[in-house]
Amino acid sequence: MLTARFAFVAALLTMLVACTGLQPQVAQQPANWAQRLAHNSTLRSWELQGRLGIQTATEGGSFDLFWEQATDTYSIRLLAPMGQGAMLISGDVAGVSVKTADGQERFDHDADRLFAEVTGIELPLDGLKDWLRGMPMQLLASDQISWNEQGQLYKLAQDGWKVEMNRYKDVDGYELPHKFYIEREDRPELAIRLVILRWSPQD
Repeated sequence: MLTARFAFVAALLTMLVACTGLQPQVAQQPANWAQRLAHNSTLRSWELQGRLGIQTATEGGSFDLFWEQATDTYSIRLLAPMGQGAMLISGDVAGVSVKTADGQERFDHDADRLFAEVTGIELPLDGLKDWLRGMPMQLLASDQISWNEQGQLYKLAQDGWKVEMNRYKDVDGYELPHKFYIEREDRPELAIRLVILRWSPQD
């Protein structure tokens, strides 16, 4: 497992270039915010493709990301450039498993903890499920929250993470962010950037 971990981390060679955009932000909650949340929460199944960049104090790299969500079951594939590494993350309400390119597999009830143990990198998988839909993590408090001039979620701090999301697009009637910048409040050297290239809600 250590070999697989180091091989995967060693694949972090090329940083994804994705600067955050400056735009006006509003601290007052939009009048239709509850309706937006209710509508976006109905999006429970999707397929998407994106580009994920991770930078730590000592290394950084980028991955192709493929995410399939079917209600409470999901599958996330991360592919490093030039075949340098791959990882499959599969989860449901019972827990999550991570399988590396060499065939080794581990299971845990906590997706974020397992990903960090396998790769040595923190990634808020549980948070991303909701942030991808332009909404805070459900059932958890959030602060430092702001919206853009269109009433779409722009920035928030939640569960130890600081998130900025922008470049919203209409996808089958859902207003969804396509660009994310994520930081860990207690680890300012960790920066995560995610650009969504293709969004496809599923019935």
